Amino acid sequence: MNWRSVINNIQNYRPEIDGLRTIAVLSVILYHAQILVFGHDLFKGGFVGVDIFFVISGYLISRILLSELFEKGKISFLQFYERRARRILPILFTVFIVSFPLAYKYLLPNQFIEYAQSILSATFFGSNIFFYFTNTQYGAEDSLLQPFLHTWSLGVEEQFYILFPIVLLLAYKFAKNHPITIIVILILISLQYADWQSTKNTQLNFFMLTSRLWELGIGSLLAFYELKYGRVKHELLNQTMPLLGLAMIAYAIVFFNNQTPHPSFITLLPTLGTALIILYSVNTTDLVSKVLSWKPIVGVGLISYSLYLWHYPIFAFARIADTNGLHNDEKYLLILLTIVLSVISYFVIEKSFRNRQFLNIKKFSVAILLLIIAVLGMNCKIIWGKGFIDRYHNTIAEKMINVEWVKLRNPSYLPQNQNITSKIDDKLFKDSICYKRRIAKDGCIFGSVEFITLGDSFVGSLEPTLLNELHKHKIGLQTNQYPQCVYLSQRYSRSDNENHPCLEVNHERDKYYKTLDKSKIFIVFHASGSIDNLESKNKLLNNQDSKWSDHFNQLEILLSLGHKIIFVYGQPKPKINSRKLINELKILNYTGPSLYGAENKMLVEKKFLYLQKHLDKISKNANFATVKIYDIFCKSSGQKMCFDLIENIGPLYNNGEHLSHYGAQLVVDAILKKAHELEFYTR
Repeated sequence: MNWRSVINNIQNYRPEIDGLRTIAVLSVILYHAQILVFGHDLFKGGFVGVDIFFVISGYLISRILLSELFEKGKISFLQFYERRARRILPILFTVFIVSFPLAYKYLLPNQFIEYAQSILSATFFGSNIFFYFTNTQYGAEDSLLQPFLHTWSLGVEEQFYILFPIVLLLAYKFAKNHPITIIVILILISLQYADWQSTKNTQLNFFMLTSRLWELGIGSLLAFYELKYGRVKHELLNQTMPLLGLAMIAYAIVFFNNQTPHPSFITLLPTLGTALIILYSVNTTDLVSKVLSWKPIVGVGLISYSLYLWHYPIFAFARIADTNGLHNDEKYLLILLTIVLSVISYFVIEKSFRNRQFLNIKKFSVAILLLIIAVLGMNCKIIWGKGFIDRYHNTIAEKMINVEWVKLRNPSYLPQNQNITSKIDDKLFKDSICYKRRIAKDGCIFGSVEFITLGDSFVGSLEPTLLNELHKHKIGLQTNQYPQCVYLSQRYSRSDNENHPCLEVNHERDKYYKTLDKSKIFIVFHASGSIDNLESKNKLLNNQDSKWSDHFNQLEILLSLGHKIIFVYGQPKPKINSRKLINELKILNYTGPSLYGAENKMLVEKKFLYLQKHLDKISKNANFATVKIYDIFCKSSGQKMCFDLIENIGPLYNNGEHLSHYGAQLVVDAILKKAHELEFYTR
């Protein structure tokens, strides 16, 4: 076969590929922006844009490598990695450097350190590994505040760029007649592994190359096919297959959500849809190609890499700065800002560094070396300087050091809290039994279980501190919290997402508790957010009393099984989040007010009056007790306010409405005191 003629025929520029990039990057941006249209998130599956990128990258990279391999019998690694470096590094380092002033202004010391660590990991092509080992949950509320979480996908691609040329060259040298067979085998193994891990270890599955290799491999197969057979030219297939592919992608973007097992077999929908467009589109002779090759769409695709890099830190810092939440009009302005910066960086940075006449290899190497030194120096300084803690007034800095105020961040999931529960022996975590979180009876088991937490992420904010206290007395804990699924009834979810699996979660919870062979102590948590959502959303029956009766029937079943219940409720809403609080105190040259006001106590009590009516019906049960958080946070006699901050204790909330380490400590102390007084357990 005349490889040169085939290669020449397929290496023409394909504008529809840039059109595909446009679909990919816009879906990701709109997913992260969380723009609501008539109260609905129309792009809740927009994260599949990254999967589209992986297929495109696998195709383009393999086409470059295979063309060289088949034509010359070898791969020029130096030229290949130079091209990748020119494409990836200059704008990446630019975004890092530009983000520094915002990070300095808005991030607390611990967040600033994590920011620096994420940049260092991205610099050395390992950000996906970093975010996995720091137990970051992609798509969670806290993850939206991490400016460079999105670089995990660059880590996957860069690891593929390092490994795949070597695998390809070895296959060509030692199995010249079977390279496609080898790629297919790797794809099948990776796909099967991804589907298996999607229910076992969702975070490992999401972040690691092992579960993404098959997506890049699909692109490689497309390149192999084109090199061997040329473009598919069949009038009917050229017209229909790209339409089918586009429909598959659109379905995934609109109907996938954060509960969709991903990546898994179902991810074949957007990846094979992308493959169909690449394989069957023929320039501008079919409808899809005509649309994707339209100049404005191609233009967005050309700047897609810059768009991808800029959008996430822009939205992250905007969310950190605006603690009241971003509105749609603000999000549109942030997207516009992203586009403007991307256009500038594309022409000024991307095109300049990729132009070998403007920057030869020697000049390029020097420029990249200087950028690397600047990035490494800047971020090492952040880490060694403890997040520039001296930005704050001496009183605040001293408190941060002495009472570990830097540990404000308290994520919802217990396995993500090693930094907060550092006083616990590491062996406790290593010996814990942790399963997938999609089924409520699973979660984490620590030691011989006597206490069980039950509720949504608000009870999760108690778990690290509760575990710490129980561990002192060699008492075990089982976590049964699930994000947005309060224990109200089998039909209730705090989420706007109608597909949220609370029905399954609460059904599994009830079924599991009936199998327990001896009484446990259940800590059931209700925050004001749960109450507000219950009142404002018609998720249950139409009658308010029926809703609550239905809920308390579930609790009475637990009591009838011999279990004990400590019902925790009455959490006031914070006035402002802790980061903004500290920054305001810094500006005011804070010297230490004893209290800082939050919600009015009378309003908090009134909010929970109808809940109290139902609690009174079962309060006579000796195995039932309540803990009112507003009695803890509003203790001072004569005070009309509950508080965000108590001097010598610290902020009571983290960067949202969840309790901080200090707020959780107060509540946990009250819970255990109540349990001990009622002889629920002995210590």
